[in-house]
Amino acid sequence: MKNLIISMLVVMVVTSCTPPPPDTSAFDAGMEKYNKNAAIADNAYNLFISGDIDAMAAGYTDDAIWVGPGLGQDSLPLSAMVEGWRGWHAGFENFSFDNRQYYPGVDENFIPDGGVRVYGVWNFTQKETGKPVSVKYYAVSQYNDEGQQTASLEWFDQGGAFDQLEE
Repeated sequence: MKNLIISMLVVMVVTSCTPPPPDTSAFDAGMEKYNKNAAIADNAYNLFISGDIDAMAAGYTDDAIWVGPGLGQDSLPLSAMVEGWRGWHAGFENFSFDNRQYYPGVDENFIPDGGVRVYGVWNFTQKETGKPVSVKYYAVSQYNDEGQQTASLEWFDQGGAFDQLEE
């Protein structure tokens, strides 16, 4: 009986020292937003591939900002982004965005904030010469509560893409 009482006391002391489980509600809410926005991002890339620039632009807020791949470039408005998309389609065709990998954006505490980071490889062909081009790509996108993009920051070797055309 003495051993039973001692065992129960030990269990009570150990379990009373165990901290409560962490609150994961902010993490879970951020992941829920991320999952929704990653699907929206994936669809936007598909719209670009198909050349439906107007539908793609409709997924952005009117005051969305874009930071393109040019080094040291300032943020630009949606109109500049749309002009850039149209420019790519004017000079190139047969777009594909391969090896897409999506990851959640995070806040300063590393909690998912609904943002989307994407890695992948863009492949396309120059219309004039028929030369293929392939570039690695990374982007960070932010979204509002309605699922519209508010910011798009892109990185890829734009100069390297054009260097491939001169080879």
